Amino acid sequence: MIFLPKENSVDALNTTENLDRIKRYVAMAEKQAAESRDRNEAAAKIFNPSELMRRASEIREFNHPQLGKIRFGELTIADSEIIRQCKTDADKTAMAVYLMLKKAYLDMPTYAPENISGFYRAFPVMEGAALLQFVSELPVFLQRNSATGSEAVDKLKKSA
Repeated sequence: MIFLPKENSVDALNTTENLDRIKRYVAMAEKQAAESRDRNEAAAKIFNPSELMRRASEIREFNHPQLGKIRFGELTIADSEIIRQCKTDADKTAMAVYLMLKKAYLDMPTYAPENISGFYRAFPVMEGAALLQFVSELPVFLQRNSATGSEAVDKLKKSA
């Protein structure tokens, strides 16, 4: 049992011993809160194939400063097989960009690995460069190692 002096109780609360106790309890509470956040984040990262498949069918939007609103879909494993059929790295990049955009803009012309170079030829240079820069900065765009084990494609290089 703790007895406080009869004099000013506020002074008694501000003793060095009491302030040290408060610091320990605050540190303990912060540690427990951090551990709780870590457990919640770990639980949130549970693999959920149903959620992944739902997300893969969503159309994403991004407001680009030069191009305006860009709508696109995520690439899937089936898309990676189509990309793998392209002969050159430039064609693989063009096919990846095309497939992402085609999911949101269904009225785009149809391209296949054999004629994908026509997709790049149809794009104006300014918008095409801005679009390539945007897409190449997406975290999953043409990673070095592919999920299927097919030949990997280097990420587009940024100019210095």
